[in-house]
Amino acid sequence: MQLVRIQDDLPADFTRLRAAADAEGFHALARLEAEWAEDREAFVCLLAAMQGDRLAAIGGLTPEPEPQGKAAMRVRRLYVDPAARRSGVGRTLVNALLQEALDSVSLVTINARDTLAPAFWAALGFDRIDNRPWSHQFMAH
Repeated sequence: MQLVRIQDDLPADFTRLRAAADAEGFHALARLEAEWAEDREAFVCLLAAMQGDRLAAIGGLTPEPEPQGKAAMRVRRLYVDPAARRSGVGRTLVNALLQEALDSVSLVTINARDTLAPAFWAALGFDRIDNRPWSHQFMAH
């Protein structure tokens, strides 16, 4: 697996991954495609996890849209190909996004209220949060 920073066009295999997400009822990649076309600068970082020519996962970072007293970043539009799940691809991608974010902030958020993988976020050190505009957060110590 190789992590690739996306700067120009979305990977050639993006359409296939988006179709998989759409089929599962996840609209994150449809939103990503629209946001990327509208304003690439909205993303501090967008990473693709490639397995050969196959896009195994994608995810990005943006500034937290609803900061609560301190600068923060939000993990956004994360999606792992069903065929790549439980292989470490998602963990590797999120850890790379965390490293990128923690270079400039101490709080990283995600809105995963509707996620099917709460244990995934907990295993990565994210705490479930109530009464905030995000559902989970990671605090650097």
